[in-house]
Amino acid sequence: MVDGVNEGWEKHINKQLELSIRFRAYVCVKVLILYWEEGDEGFKREGRDLGRILEDKETFNFEVEEFAIPTSKSYLQLHNFITTSLLSVSDYADNKRGASLLIIHYGGHGDRNDDKHNGEEKRSVWAAQRQGGPTLEWFRVQEDLMMTDSHILLLFDCCFAAQAGRARNNRPSRIELLAAAAMGVQTPMPGKKSFTMALIRELVAGFEKERCVTISDLHRRLVAREAELLATPFYMKLGHDYNSIRLERFCNNPSPNFGDGVGSLSFQLLIKTRTQLDKSNLDEITQWLGENIPSTVDTVQVDSILQTTACIQNFVEEARQSTQPLTKGLNGPVVEDILDVWDQALIMIRHCLAEQIDVNRRDRDIPTVQKLAEKLLHQLDAENSIFVDVLEQKLLYSTSIVEEAMDNTTAKTLGIADQLKLRQIVTKLDPSTVESTQVSLGEDSASQVSVLQERKEYGPYLDPAEIPALTRRVSRLAELLSAPKNDGFLALQFLGWCHSPIEHQYVLDFKIPSKYEGNRGVYISLQSLIKNSRRPARPSLNESFDIAFLLAKALQKWHSIGWVHQSISSPNVIFFEYEGGKVDFASPFLGGFEFARPDSDPSMGHAADDLTFNVYRHPNRQGDARKGHRKIHDIYSLGVVLLELGLWQSSFDIVTSRMKSSIPALVIKQKLQVAAAERLPHYAGRSYKAAVEACLSSSLHTGWDDENESQLAVSFVKMVVDKLAKGLAIA
Repeated sequence: MVDGVNEGWEKHINKQLELSIRFRAYVCVKVLILYWEEGDEGFKREGRDLGRILEDKETFNFEVEEFAIPTSKSYLQLHNFITTSLLSVSDYADNKRGASLLIIHYGGHGDRNDDKHNGEEKRSVWAAQRQGGPTLEWFRVQEDLMMTDSHILLLFDCCFAAQAGRARNNRPSRIELLAAAAMGVQTPMPGKKSFTMALIRELVAGFEKERCVTISDLHRRLVAREAELLATPFYMKLGHDYNSIRLERFCNNPSPNFGDGVGSLSFQLLIKTRTQLDKSNLDEITQWLGENIPSTVDTVQVDSILQTTACIQNFVEEARQSTQPLTKGLNGPVVEDILDVWDQALIMIRHCLAEQIDVNRRDRDIPTVQKLAEKLLHQLDAENSIFVDVLEQKLLYSTSIVEEAMDNTTAKTLGIADQLKLRQIVTKLDPSTVESTQVSLGEDSASQVSVLQERKEYGPYLDPAEIPALTRRVSRLAELLSAPKNDGFLALQFLGWCHSPIEHQYVLDFKIPSKYEGNRGVYISLQSLIKNSRRPARPSLNESFDIAFLLAKALQKWHSIGWVHQSISSPNVIFFEYEGGKVDFASPFLGGFEFARPDSDPSMGHAADDLTFNVYRHPNRQGDARKGHRKIHDIYSLGVVLLELGLWQSSFDIVTSRMKSSIPALVIKQKLQVAAAERLPHYAGRSYKAAVEACLSSSLHTGWDDENESQLAVSFVKMVVDKLAKGLAIA
């Protein structure tokens, strides 16, 4: 596995596969039958015939609605009807966390739209009559459909129907056109030889044979000689590469997962690659695994649980025999702690195995045995993670063997090596000797990637003598951000930085993940979402717990390598938007490293009295006599963000309610603690409340601790991370 592909590769593939499974079956399907109010009666009749087939409860069971296009204000009336219908299905699908399909059938006349002298470009224009009468520029309506997340199928029975395929470059994610005729070609009027009648026949035949119909296969049937069409139908995908839309019977109340049924089966496939994996071939594998997933397949998941377990077991055996290089550099009690974790894991695993064997001997009930097997794998995965976390922490705090551990095969296999490299960067860099080498994007690179820029202003009144030290700190941060790290750090890929003395600022460049480039890398902060968003843009309860847990785990990782963030706040938690404007709540990112540095460095700069910032700061970090930034201060700031997330209210609003004057630091803290105690249990549950209170109380560990604050780290996991994980399991 190359450095660019760390342990996050499984998460990347499984996330895409989950989307493939989720979008395989629609949670909402609606059919719109369109014809002219004063058009030929045959188009209306055939449209209704198609509607009856699609709404038949024994076949497709789709919701069908007709719309007669009026001759007066036809464009506005149709546009309103289409967008209202689209919003309805899209909102419903968002609430159900699934995909929606809107099918639009038009039966009527088409216009050539080829008068160059009047600026016509052979676009899709509809007409009420063969000659004369009102027309409607359908292509303008279609352009407004381009940014939707819903899947759209256009079935057009009119002359020159394929002109609807002449869309602008702004293409949607999934829209397909099946047209009666190509550009410049006329199609027969309603009757036995019409496109709609042939469409009905082939839909029924395809459903009776396969119980489903893909649009690409439907087109193949329609162009066959047996369809007896006078004009050759035209088929086109107006979006990115994907499988053809599949029409099958819609179920209002989906049955339980196949994995819960009698006779269901789970099995593993072994895939070996010829070369090391990078992002491009990972995406190829994901697309291959996700294409054409049959309806009988419940889930597809990639994991390396057993490989990780085998690696850990081998490590433990070598450690017990004193032949494992990693444990030779650790003192006895530390090694015993590591081995004890795995001994506890084995007890849990053996219990699961015994339970499975007992059931298998009694009645060989397949669903029960399968559930126990899945429980065993889940338990293995959980115990693997616990062991890796403990081993990682012990190695990170044992500086004498960090360099040796980075090249250790076990450390690489378990994904620990990158963490150790980061720790080495933090411990070896002396801010007084760091060379402040600026790294900027070249013109060629800048044109090939989408870049997010963070501008760090220090103001014109900073003592010039302090700027070299400040520049060294930025250079130090840049080296840390440039190093390979796993997804758990919630850090964007760092590209470079530069210092602009004239503008009194540093500029940090980060790469916007490629999956968001279709929406020009638009992002929004958690603070902006809380203050400005309406309910559709608000995360669900599950998503909120996920975000909270990811943020806590990220802070744990930054602290484990000896680095403090210094500016954790909701403005510095960002989310990107997919094409269409949907926020990706599953992937938060941490930004705003305000000249962060290891917690051994003294604070630098002047105290700020801005309440919008102070509300996230520990009382000891406010005022002119503020103390240096420590890990416990980051934890306090995290607690404020988690409180905002749980209540969906800004911390500024929480502490300034009915108060207009300046607020003392301890009063700010007290108001936040009261909000957590009194309101969080109702909105987020007791486990979430306990995690937030632990952060805000700053009493995770008050006794003696070593220079790495390892006891604080243990308390943070127990009182914050584990509590959030418990709440996540309940949600």
